[in-house]
Amino acid sequence: MRVPPDLQHGMSCASPARESRVVHQPWCEVRFDAPKQPSPPFVNLGDTALKMKSIPHLRRTVIFSLLWIACLNLQAQITTDNSPTPEELVALLVGPDVQVSNIAFTGTEIQRGSFVNNNGNLTIGEGIVLSTGNIALMAGPNTTGSAGEIVGGGGYPDLTTLGGQNTNDATVLEFDFIATGDSLSFNFCFGSEEYNEWVDSGFNDVFGLFLDGPGITGTFQNNGINLATVPDTDGTPISINSINNNLNSDYYIDNESNADPNATEMDGFTVTMTASSVLQCGETYHIRMCLADGGDSSYDSMVLLEAGSFSAGSVDLNADAVPLAADGLEDVVPYNEAVGMPAIFSYGNGQSFPYGAWSNDNATLVEVDGQNVQVDAVVIEGCNDAQFTVVRPEIEIDLLDTLYLGLDGSAQLGLDYNESFNEVIMVPGQTESVITLGVSDDGFEEGVETVEITFEYVNGCGETVTTSSRVVILDPLPVEAVPSPVSCLDEDGNQTLGYDNISGYGPFQFVWDGNPWSNADEAPSEWVTSFDSLFSMTNAEGELISSRAIELTVVDQCNKPYAFEQIVYHPVLTETEICFDDRQDFPMFNPGIPIVDLLLDGESILDQNNSILGDTLSIDRTTAGNTLDGNALWRLNAIESGSYGWERVLTMVDSCGFETSALLRVRDCEIPNVFTPNNDGQNDNFRIRGLDGLMGSRLVIYNRYGTVVFQDETLSDAEFELVWNGRHNNGNSAAEGTYQWVLIRPDGISDRGQLTLIRQR
Repeated sequence: MRVPPDLQHGMSCASPARESRVVHQPWCEVRFDAPKQPSPPFVNLGDTALKMKSIPHLRRTVIFSLLWIACLNLQAQITTDNSPTPEELVALLVGPDVQVSNIAFTGTEIQRGSFVNNNGNLTIGEGIVLSTGNIALMAGPNTTGSAGEIVGGGGYPDLTTLGGQNTNDATVLEFDFIATGDSLSFNFCFGSEEYNEWVDSGFNDVFGLFLDGPGITGTFQNNGINLATVPDTDGTPISINSINNNLNSDYYIDNESNADPNATEMDGFTVTMTASSVLQCGETYHIRMCLADGGDSSYDSMVLLEAGSFSAGSVDLNADAVPLAADGLEDVVPYNEAVGMPAIFSYGNGQSFPYGAWSNDNATLVEVDGQNVQVDAVVIEGCNDAQFTVVRPEIEIDLLDTLYLGLDGSAQLGLDYNESFNEVIMVPGQTESVITLGVSDDGFEEGVETVEITFEYVNGCGETVTTSSRVVILDPLPVEAVPSPVSCLDEDGNQTLGYDNISGYGPFQFVWDGNPWSNADEAPSEWVTSFDSLFSMTNAEGELISSRAIELTVVDQCNKPYAFEQIVYHPVLTETEICFDDRQDFPMFNPGIPIVDLLLDGESILDQNNSILGDTLSIDRTTAGNTLDGNALWRLNAIESGSYGWERVLTMVDSCGFETSALLRVRDCEIPNVFTPNNDGQNDNFRIRGLDGLMGSRLVIYNRYGTVVFQDETLSDAEFELVWNGRHNNGNSAAEGTYQWVLIRPDGISDRGQLTLIRQR
């Protein structure tokens, strides 16, 4: 038996041993602790001693073990399947363009299979798995200190050489493949039940990915090399001794005693890693994926190979695009210039930008061509550019690769944007290429424009891979800031100036009469002292005011300034002149509260980084409590059925404390049930009134057979009624009798009733 290193001191054994807490054999399972005293006879099974009791007791133990394993698999989210053949496993591993042959497998059926991570904590979603024991033990939760199954297999020469010790229970999956490109790459993960207690001990399960073929020179069989090495090392093989909590820990995930039902049983495993090598085009190579127990046969190790990741053709091509922001601005957040109040744009991590608020869960995300698509970057004419980084794997490729650039879309090359080249030569050792798309302000209002960029990568073997990106170009917004609607002096003679409805691209810098202020986090305000000079006033019916212009200059991150004058209103005076040092009580003049249109319309886009909601949204600006600001829309909705009439008083209080009231009378809506279309000028038409603002309302008239005889629709907000003159839509007069009418409003609310048509009176 194997004893953990911390229990080995004081032992006189000639060689170290370790205890197997759970040891699986094909026909039984026995749990035990270290023997405290001599026991009944033992049966030797390999290097592990199992204490036998009676056959009936053993049978009960087997039944209990099978039930326990079955329950464990039902709870686990990670699933394994050892039914696929080696050929089916290789087909799962390689990409569709890889030609393979001479597939072979060494080991038992329970040592190889497929897996699906589901909601597990593995770093690979699905693929194939090789094990020194039973692949079924990969499923969790990890409630067993160490687990393993002895399969009784032999070792493997290259793994013995690689690990420097005897190997057992080897499993090998190997095949030939033809290089259709200049490089090989695939993803894998190594895990083991040897973690963490057997790190740096004499027991070190060993793992290798051996490649041989033309141009390959190494020390293993057929001059092969090992691709399973620790990154940034001189070929250090991957094992529990080379990647763990103390060494190369950036590549290690500690999973010991993880009772989460979604977790794997393996006590530790690596992050997803990539094996890669340079190939010669059109040549045949041989790959061997090997794993074995080192030192003894206890406790299982496994290697996971990602499905579809094995590629022997061209490299993966990724084109990542980002908007290049103006100086001091990390992200450009565009919004529609028709919006009076800017908006909060939320990123995927929950962070927001302080530009107001949008909320509409039912809005449709519409791109410029009417399709729901994503873009890679949003840039502003004359403000920022788009930069693309094209990346290929970090492997030593000895051939020159070429990257071609194709441009298309509604934006015009040379007018809206520019690029200085249409191809890039990637030399050996170069892993990425940066391409900048310069965007200029052409001075025209063109709305939303797009640039479709096609990247065509041709490797040294002549194989081509194509990918594409999309850039949206927006017109620059004019920098505008609407002053606060009312400005009033306080009792100390001070004036508070504010701004509202900012457009442009923030953050902004505000300059009040030469004093700068920036809106880094919130809207600032600056106190301006009233004027301490003598001035004259002319009293005209008690409503005359005196004013002085305060200039505010706003500069956005695109360096586009905008200036406006804010009028400072002064009290109404009852004397012809007054000195600043004098004190007097007097009423205030209220200049009124302007109404700001906050309707959002126009084009909208969906960006991977910045989300803009469209189609047409209405933004309601409200303050705390039950108060409404100057642009609020207040509506009373009548309940269904019956005639109602009532009055309501709406009181508005401005920022100076003045208030005004308005009496709102809600009239009942009467719909007649008889009309006489005989052209005598009296009751000739059937009318439904009170539809102002309800553009799209429809009136449908049915005869007693259910046939539609007439339809009418309000085509503008200025139409207040729907009318039927007693004629069919084709112009013929409708017969006397009873008809059904249906009113359908654009908000989906409908009403109906009966109508009698009489022609003679």
